[in-house]
Amino acid sequence: MTAARPTVLLVDDEKANLRLLSDFLRQDTGIILAQNGNQAVEKAVAMQPDLILLDILMPGMDGFDTLRTLKSIPATSDIPIIFITGLDNPEKEQEGLRLGAQDYIHKPFNIDVVKARIATQLEIVRQRRALQQLSRDLSRASEAKSRFLANMSHEIRTPLTSIIGYAEALLADEFKGEEKQAIKAISISGKHLLTLLNDVLDLSKIEAGKLEIELLPVNLPELIEEVRSLVEDSARKKQLIFAVNIGEALPRHIYTDPVRLKQILVNLLSNAIKFTKQGKVTLDVGIETEQLFFKISDTGLGIDKKRQAELFAPFTQGDSTVTREFGGTGLGLSISAQLANKLSGQISLESELGVGSCFTLTMQPKLCEVPRMEEEKPDNQSKLSGKILLAEDSNESRKLLTRMLQSQGLDVRAVENGQQLMEAAMAEEFDLIFTDINMPVMDGLQALKLLRAVGVETPVVALTANVMSDDIKMYMHAGFSEHLSKPIDRQKFARLLQQHLPGISEQNDLTMPNDEMRQLMSQFVNGLPAHLCAIKLAYQQNNLSQLEQLAHKLRGTAALFQFKQISEMARQLEHHMPIEKLPLALKALSFEVEKLIANKDNLPID
Repeated sequence: MTAARPTVLLVDDEKANLRLLSDFLRQDTGIILAQNGNQAVEKAVAMQPDLILLDILMPGMDGFDTLRTLKSIPATSDIPIIFITGLDNPEKEQEGLRLGAQDYIHKPFNIDVVKARIATQLEIVRQRRALQQLSRDLSRASEAKSRFLANMSHEIRTPLTSIIGYAEALLADEFKGEEKQAIKAISISGKHLLTLLNDVLDLSKIEAGKLEIELLPVNLPELIEEVRSLVEDSARKKQLIFAVNIGEALPRHIYTDPVRLKQILVNLLSNAIKFTKQGKVTLDVGIETEQLFFKISDTGLGIDKKRQAELFAPFTQGDSTVTREFGGTGLGLSISAQLANKLSGQISLESELGVGSCFTLTMQPKLCEVPRMEEEKPDNQSKLSGKILLAEDSNESRKLLTRMLQSQGLDVRAVENGQQLMEAAMAEEFDLIFTDINMPVMDGLQALKLLRAVGVETPVVALTANVMSDDIKMYMHAGFSEHLSKPIDRQKFARLLQQHLPGISEQNDLTMPNDEMRQLMSQFVNGLPAHLCAIKLAYQQNNLSQLEQLAHKLRGTAALFQFKQISEMARQLEHHMPIEKLPLALKALSFEVEKLIANKDNLPID
């Protein structure tokens, strides 16, 4: 993005003219002043304005000489120049345009004309810079973009096939009495597809090798069932037998990245189905020598021994005949191997030409205990005790977090910014402090530093929608005791409370009553149009700093209420999206907000 306020260099030997133009333009632009040609050249080189308004008749170096000098210097040669003049001389105007001036403004000034012409030139500057930046980005990302977009076209084919296949089956009335099964499969595939597309769109992350792994508690049998749903339709269409076998000792819950694990399994299974003309594809899942394994075996083509070593290299397939017959990019196995490594696992291969292949993903399982949701809570479940200070600038987020804490018997003091947090923490004693990072007046980092400087040692937890590892390391280095990412993981929230509030013997459920949760969600949804209007206004006024602040606030609050699509759209607006893409992104956000408002009477309660 270009700077929120463009800068204009005004050059005129008459102070009255400089003062008049400054007063007219100061509201929308930054102003630099010069009273002669030498000053103009010096300031243009040093400060690189977006536009120059240049008087013609000046003592010493006149406007034409100044223009020639500016055009001869590489650092200033592309800065657009508008002449301001009291002369009515067509020949002089022609000379100025021939030398490279973009336009003329005549004295006495018509301020509406002045503003319109300046706005036109600044818009041209903005568009040119956006195109130049885009060209640089495309040049730097050319190889990575080509490779990953080609790979993703392969990755998205499976969920798209499932979505289209089930949708067509529903239209043909092939699921009589079992429509929910088809709708569930479409929903699962759509969510998987959306996750993959979000990664594709963030090419900067892929270029930089910053592919993030998010370890979460995962219900393993449910994940396997989702994988089955994603690939079984492809096997059925090829009239292949598709079987899933789950071992008896399989853990029910593990810590892993569910998106990446599914991506690996779907890719391996899709390849097995793709290269098997007849027979069977099998997924076996179990535990062997304390290792979790996923074995994908097929009765397909098989792979020659000498080619197996090359198979996990990018852009590599078995041989040219495979490429011609089956297509594909040859990236899938390479990506799967890299993802397996990030999950502390590895992929091995056993294959015999003409008999079939078996790819095995092995991982060290990280077990976790997740309480079953249908278990009834005992009536005598213990409540927490303690005094909590909460700082959160979003009204809806503040209410939700306050009620989650109050529902456990905690005494909560809620404030709106870091300044209020400071005042409260210095006036009262608290057992635990929660603070958002990005807040007006004073942010969470500043508040933490000041608290520590005056000797307040209360544990402070960072609440943030930023989940990148570098951000989290920075928070912990700054002195936060812990961090909670939005959307809030309620089990982690409960464990954190248990850790910092003494005398608690069991983990408490932070779930709120559905009617209360629905009321808070409705308040958030009802406030979305005003928030969206503020974002659009910031864009229209070219106030990109304000736009990013508003997008960050929307991102965090939407995440808390589990509106992941809106949160992701707000994230993209917040993180320096190229300015030419903003109108389309705002339209997409408006559409999502309108859809949510239309369905606000049926809000999903997690």
